[in-house]
Amino acid sequence: MSLVNELNMSMLQMENVTQDLISAADPQPAGDIAVDNLYPALLECFAVILCGYVAGRMNLISQTETKGLSTFVGSFSLPALIFLSLAELDLSSVNWMFLLSVLVAKTVVFLVVVVVTLLVSRPVNTGRAGLFAIFCTQSNDFAIGYPIVGALYQKTHPDYASYLYLMAPISLVILNPLGFILMELSKHDSSAVNQPGNHGTTAGTELSRKNSKLQVAGAVAKSIILNPIVLMTALGIVGNLVFSHMLPVALSGILKILGSAFSATALFLLGLRMVGKVHTLQGATLVVPGILIAVKLLVLPLVIHEVVSLFHPGTNTSETLDLSTYGFLYGVFPAAPGVFVFATQYSLDVDLIASSMVACTFISAPLMFISAKMITINKLKPSDYLHELDSFALDVSIAGIFACVWILVLFICSKKYKRIPHKITFCLVVSQLIGCVGTILWSLLDRSDAWTLYLQFVVYAIGVYSSRLWTAFLAIALLFLQCRSLCFVLKLQPLFIVLGWGGPLVVVTALILSVDPDYSIVEKRNPNFQYGEVQAAIAVFILVISFIVSLFQLLLVVWFSTSDINGAMLATYCLSKM
Repeated sequence: MSLVNELNMSMLQMENVTQDLISAADPQPAGDIAVDNLYPALLECFAVILCGYVAGRMNLISQTETKGLSTFVGSFSLPALIFLSLAELDLSSVNWMFLLSVLVAKTVVFLVVVVVTLLVSRPVNTGRAGLFAIFCTQSNDFAIGYPIVGALYQKTHPDYASYLYLMAPISLVILNPLGFILMELSKHDSSAVNQPGNHGTTAGTELSRKNSKLQVAGAVAKSIILNPIVLMTALGIVGNLVFSHMLPVALSGILKILGSAFSATALFLLGLRMVGKVHTLQGATLVVPGILIAVKLLVLPLVIHEVVSLFHPGTNTSETLDLSTYGFLYGVFPAAPGVFVFATQYSLDVDLIASSMVACTFISAPLMFISAKMITINKLKPSDYLHELDSFALDVSIAGIFACVWILVLFICSKKYKRIPHKITFCLVVSQLIGCVGTILWSLLDRSDAWTLYLQFVVYAIGVYSSRLWTAFLAIALLFLQCRSLCFVLKLQPLFIVLGWGGPLVVVTALILSVDPDYSIVEKRNPNFQYGEVQAAIAVFILVISFIVSLFQLLLVVWFSTSDINGAMLATYCLSKM
């Protein structure tokens, strides 16, 4: 958090130079995106998901009833909503270049995921490559995306919500069939290998191959044609042309009744599907889900944003910026639950996809909030960034205090804080708690008195510096637990304590005694620059050193612990460094 503040502060002066030009070119007022509506929208979505999870966990709804809800949502409510939205959409106002940009971005991510999965996985599994690619490119456009987009853009760009119905077929009609082909090929290959007595003549083999290809093509075509979403998308466009985007009142009323039941039912169903899948989120099984989630929630949004900016779909710079930020927000939507259905149908990594879907849904919530806030920052003057950063730091610190206190209570009640490496983790959490308290003091205290400046600076700086050092110490302890012994790590405890708590205290004391506060920077409400460039240099130095040490030690643990031979090499390496 502090590093982000430092980077934004360093860019502030450069942005002020161009402010007059920006104001002249972009007269839009700040805050034209309804971010205030995002809080209740996110709360409503995840509250309904939680209700569904609780209902399933308490067996209030059986599997048969869940299947019935799924059929209603997928075959009636959602298709009706799609048909209604597309039939009443003014197609002449649709920015087709923007949709092409999203298609290109998704295709790039899809192909990269397929290639990387085929190169990394052993033995080669084309079905897994297709499934992972679908997971990373198909978003939950309707259940979660539609309420969020509607809440954010209902006043400025109400047509953006309708774009979701046009972007969904990009995955359903173009990309997903490629994944289905890969999964069908994997399915037929595995069945051919497992089928006994499959050593006929050459002619029979060729005939079998042709039949296999026809079966794959038929299965893919059938899955596309019979998909209610794809079918209703096509019918919706046809209805738009036939009725000139003005449906008859009777037909429109029926579709509205069915469509109005979609949001709550779909979110509730999503919570039901999470039952029994949360327990898989632990240990080494999180590695592959973590990579998939990172690609879906971080890589895909960035690729969409850059491709949209490259294609310039807007009539001017401001419209292109709006579309690129909307594309980024669209990419942050979590993976669609349908991916879990595909995994179940083809019996491919069912538990892995289930855990990935659960984690992706909840991790997407803060990312959607951050993305929406960044959209508003694009509309602010550079001088307004500081207030936004201060407000964001305060919100994060309050949430951080609750999280730190909860972890500390768990450690104390379970008495894990007495054990290694939990004792080091305990110190790390305490330092994070101190840093959060320092940020809150900075935001709330009156800085007109000298003692308040010193108080908040001491608390904040000690918390930030010590948290970075304790992170490095935790990585070092994990390495020595692997290659030396517990006794050796216990001997290092006094050194960790002196450096972890005494080091930041000495640095802060030296800053207070030898450097005068930069009052011009203090007025800018950023705790990282109270003592000017000296404080910034010290903060960056500690951060870089801690990062390098942590990364190097953890790489050693992962690299050398893969086998007994590497474990011996690791022990030899550690002894040579003593």
